[in-house]
Amino acid sequence: MTLRLMGANPCVTLYDDGRATAYASVWRVDWSLRGSGRALVLGTPDRIRIIGPDATLSTWLGAEFNRHLKSVSAGIGWSEPELAVAPVEFDLDLSEGLRASAADVTVEITAPIDRFLTRNDEYDLGGTPNILSTVWIPCRHGAISVGGTRLAGEVTVDATAPMSSAFIADAEVWCTTDHPRK
Repeated sequence: MTLRLMGANPCVTLYDDGRATAYASVWRVDWSLRGSGRALVLGTPDRIRIIGPDATLSTWLGAEFNRHLKSVSAGIGWSEPELAVAPVEFDLDLSEGLRASAADVTVEITAPIDRFLTRNDEYDLGGTPNILSTVWIPCRHGAISVGGTRLAGEVTVDATAPMSSAFIADAEVWCTTDHPRK
């Protein structure tokens, strides 16, 4: 087993009439094979943007993780990302939620519903099986703004499950199983 990453990855996907309109994945990497730092990945039907102060780490997060996270990019797809080097502000309060910003993008995820320790021993990232453990916190609200304008769409929430397209993933650990799929 190879430890790949430890940190947090709050995410929000917005939907309009059942169709994904945008997603944002915000990373706080406490340790990884590519170093530590922060990044923000924004996906819309028109383009993918990756923003962070460390271009190597930011690009790796997008290529190795976000492009394969179906729960994040549901319906948006992946295209050649635009990379911007800029700081990422990351304010996470596990009782209240997240506010993050990078360049002209702001992400808010608020109103936690509950908290769960989860583990998936066969999380497929592009044909490479990974072990993912995380404290997963579905939230009631989420928004993405670009240049001060809120992007279209709403968070989908099923409070009885509970499930949400806005969530906080903290204490997140990714490991490869070192057994590639055939």
